Amino acid sequence: MNQNFCFEDFRSGNEDAFRMIYEEYRTRLFYFASKYIPELEVAEDTVQEAFVKVWQKRCNFNDLDAVKAFLYISIKNQCFNFRKHSKVVHLYSNSHKEEIAEEEIMNHILESEVLDRVFKALEKLPRGCRDVMHLSYFEELKNKEVADILKISVNTVKTQKRRGLSLLKVVLKSFSFLGLF
Repeated sequence: MNQNFCFEDFRSGNEDAFRMIYEEYRTRLFYFASKYIPELEVAEDTVQEAFVKVWQKRCNFNDLDAVKAFLYISIKNQCFNFRKHSKVVHLYSNSHKEEIAEEEIMNHILESEVLDRVFKALEKLPRGCRDVMHLSYFEELKNKEVADILKISVNTVKTQKRRGLSLLKVVLKSFSFLGLF
């Protein structure tokens, strides 16, 4: 979170402080919601509704961890409600979904948090290295395909991948799984 953030400013209704919370958690919460709601617009609305609730209840929170927990729980509950509603709407179709297991929810929260950290770490890489990492690992392209797209040699792709992984290790080394919850 930004060093200029003050939780008391948020509690007292400062919109800039709220915007900082929104920017910090928006992407990972959207990713979390989209795991349960395939319609991306509905997933985005779910995240927006959770933030509206946080804003309305801002005086009830004691710290940022409580806000984060509330956001995840609120989105989880909205996803449950959406899925229940979908089951009723599609009562006679074969699209029934299994109930969401608590372990599955925790795995998706963890995945959302880790991906957020990885994407932020990727942003710190030099542009060429970042492009190679993105195409190789997120687009799942082969070294030759990456080289063709970026108009560089296959050896440069390999070098940039090694460099990127080394830099990511350094950036992510301070990452603590225990600090997620």
